[in-house]
Amino acid sequence: MAYWGKAGRRDDLTSHHPLVFHCLDVAACGQAYLDRRPELLGQLARWLGLDEAPTRQLLVFLLAVHDIGKFAESFQYKVPELVEHAFDPPLPRLPGDMRHDAIGALFFAWLAEERRLPAPLPDWGPDLWNVLLAPAFGHHGMPPPALPPGAGMALASLREVMSPRSREAAEGFFAWCARMFLPGPLPASCDGEGAALASWWIAGLAVLADWIGSNTTWFGYAGPDLRALSPEEYWERHALPTACRAVEEAGVVSVRPRPYHTAEVLLPRLAEGLRPAQAAAAAIDIPPEPQLFVLEDATGSGKTEAALILAARLIDAGLADGLFFGLPTQATADQMFERVTRDVPAWFDDPSRATLVLAHGMRDQSHAFLRHLAQLDDEVPGEGRSATLRLTEWLAQGNKRALLAQIGVGTLDQALLAALRVRHQSLRLLGLFRKVLVVDEVHSYDPYMTQVLLRTLELHAASGGSAILLSATLPLALRSRLLATYSAGIRRWQPGGRATGGGRRRGTLVQAPQAQSLEYPLLTRWSGSFGTCAQEQAFPSAGHSRRAMDVEYLTTEDQVLDRIAAWHAAGEAVVWVRNTVGDACAAWSALAEHFGADACTLFHARFAAVDRRRIQEEVLATLGRDSDAARRRGRIIVTTQVFQESLDADADRMVTDLCPVDVMLQRFGRYRRHLRDARGNLLRDGQAGDGRQPGPVVVFGPDREAEPAGDWYARFSRGAAHVYAAHGCVYRSARAIGCHIELPGQFRTLVEEVYGEDGEPIPDALQTAEDRELGKVIAQGAQAGQNAISLSGGYCGADWDSDERIGTRLGDSIEAVLVRATGHGLEPWAAGRCGQDEDVWALSSIRLPGHWMARIEEPACLDVRLAALVADLRERVPALRYRLVLPLVEDGNGTWSCTLAGEPPLSLSYCDRTGLRRGKRVRET
Repeated sequence: MAYWGKAGRRDDLTSHHPLVFHCLDVAACGQAYLDRRPELLGQLARWLGLDEAPTRQLLVFLLAVHDIGKFAESFQYKVPELVEHAFDPPLPRLPGDMRHDAIGALFFAWLAEERRLPAPLPDWGPDLWNVLLAPAFGHHGMPPPALPPGAGMALASLREVMSPRSREAAEGFFAWCARMFLPGPLPASCDGEGAALASWWIAGLAVLADWIGSNTTWFGYAGPDLRALSPEEYWERHALPTACRAVEEAGVVSVRPRPYHTAEVLLPRLAEGLRPAQAAAAAIDIPPEPQLFVLEDATGSGKTEAALILAARLIDAGLADGLFFGLPTQATADQMFERVTRDVPAWFDDPSRATLVLAHGMRDQSHAFLRHLAQLDDEVPGEGRSATLRLTEWLAQGNKRALLAQIGVGTLDQALLAALRVRHQSLRLLGLFRKVLVVDEVHSYDPYMTQVLLRTLELHAASGGSAILLSATLPLALRSRLLATYSAGIRRWQPGGRATGGGRRRGTLVQAPQAQSLEYPLLTRWSGSFGTCAQEQAFPSAGHSRRAMDVEYLTTEDQVLDRIAAWHAAGEAVVWVRNTVGDACAAWSALAEHFGADACTLFHARFAAVDRRRIQEEVLATLGRDSDAARRRGRIIVTTQVFQESLDADADRMVTDLCPVDVMLQRFGRYRRHLRDARGNLLRDGQAGDGRQPGPVVVFGPDREAEPAGDWYARFSRGAAHVYAAHGCVYRSARAIGCHIELPGQFRTLVEEVYGEDGEPIPDALQTAEDRELGKVIAQGAQAGQNAISLSGGYCGADWDSDERIGTRLGDSIEAVLVRATGHGLEPWAAGRCGQDEDVWALSSIRLPGHWMARIEEPACLDVRLAALVADLRERVPALRYRLVLPLVEDGNGTWSCTLAGEPPLSLSYCDRTGLRRGKRVRET
């Protein structure tokens, strides 16, 4: 018991936990979790080619030796006081410095080289054992480093960090674990290919067990009574019962919901009648196997409820235990979280036993999340069952744990990180196990993110997971790629069906299912028993989504301003969706000058978090579903892509800048999204049709009739030409929309006209930009492939990112924090603008384009006094130590500014109405 595994205060020699006990705590947590997740144990057993009983023994053994590297002096001397107190004579000080996970891998390599492995371990070969042990040694979220090549090198490296005395102690514990946890003989063989696949989920189990087993809330430092126990006694009397309680209290175990009866019982608000997409979801057969659904229907058609119906039916069929709803933005995740907190608790007899988490980078500043926490705090113990899904303290401690909750809502990034080579990827992957993965707005992701989504979908299918993908419409080619990717994952899940290189199985080319139907709306479903044929079921469009829209195409800003002036005078709510923040700011300035700043709202992504939250809530109050005529009257909203990405809002009149047709259709989905009377008051379903005055949507863009030059789109907007760089597709979009659209009937045909092989020829002058964008798409896909994990390689490799710099999205944005200069120093921008208990530093954060900083190597304020104040602030606030801090000085009229030193210096200004803007570069004087 002299070797320590966890330690507290260095000046308190009793504030530590024996290494052997810590290893047993973690093994007990793993066993308790497996006993409550029999489907996980069964899946791992199938991959390994073993029965469940020996698989359970093997996994508990692996977890028990996860920290064997901590026997090394290089680790023990991290707290020299404990070593000097516990050992007589003290352990020797050795020159080596190595992480204990790497030492664990070295130690096993030495045992294998010297043929010192204990008898209970079958002769599966060192390579297979390395595959199995790497997830245990890599329990801090990354695989251990590669072993040094060459015979005898393991011992040579081990001697630098572990003395013979400690090697003997470690070997003794390793042998004891083998005898303790492998009492019966293991089979003579284990599936090596299956072990490589299983290693990704074993790694997640190791991280989870280590995090729970290291938590002093449950596993406090052993006192004299516990230290008097033998390891066997400690395991039975303390580790196992404590682990069972800890796993339950952590909230990582799912509870069974009520049986599914009908969609109307599941979601009582649908009692007045199901929309066609919802009726299709309620009626389709659910075979007893993992499956993929792709639901394409118009914006506002009830796809979200349809997805919840499908998810509930999959759970009821025993194919899943929970769900994760992935959305494109934090704003849309917040809205979905509110809907889930309203709808899902009724699925359970006792909602307080099921767990719910919101997962994104700003969730602690989300009013929806804070209201949920307040509701939990208001509950009185012993006063009956709660109607609220619970959030445990352990799950609330970070987004990495969020996917372990039974019900999760968040940005899609949280799920995509399960497929990238970043720290704790495996924990997220484990969290997705037996979840229904629901992905909204599938059409809206760029090539890089789409490729990462495809890899995540394959991973999810490989573990037997089901998925539901939602979109207004997808190109036929992308729908086929989604089907093919999911089917490739299912082949890994099916016994004997794992794919090898080149997509072949047992030497035979495997044909993937292909999308074929051009019907719309459409529900596509595929599962393994379907073979190469996907089920494609067309259904009627919802009555309120069927509409004929005239399109007015304008080519000058003056024309647009005239239209907005007429609509504003008539008291209509107007939205102008621009392609870039710069264009939106310019339009807002022109409109505010004509109609007054109070009549106009600017909404884009370049605001401090506290201001963006306020403006988003203002937009939803003005144009959201429950807005009324008084709130809507004469309002003008100038916005960017943040408006179109699933915000439940609608405009009486709309202008959109020319953009690719799928993006444009998404924007059109916010035009008269809800039925209203002539004044703008909401009409409930079943009432008369929309009573607002008919009129066209306006598309603002360059001349679409003349033969375009190479700078056709760039002359309209340089920023838009960069954002939507496939100028040929933009030109096709301008031509395809014509002057009249029938929706949703033309959804599919419009998308295929722009992206299909038979679309209008792209003018020669625009082909160069089109080819350049195609090269960019190929490069982004290749980069995504390099950043993603390789299932067949197993949990190993050196090219992992410990700080999650490998992202789920490409881009060069930089996070900064805004602070105000006052007479007393610097204060966070959000101070006085948020609740007392909220994180003012997080709410003061903002993102700015990385290219703004291209010529600034070490960002620092040009004003020497302010630069010194920033340096002092970073020392006092650890959260700011490695972040860009922008100290703002008031200029008057609500505008604040900051100048960063550089060649030339960079001038920035900020206003809570207009956001962060870049001024002209100034010369240093």
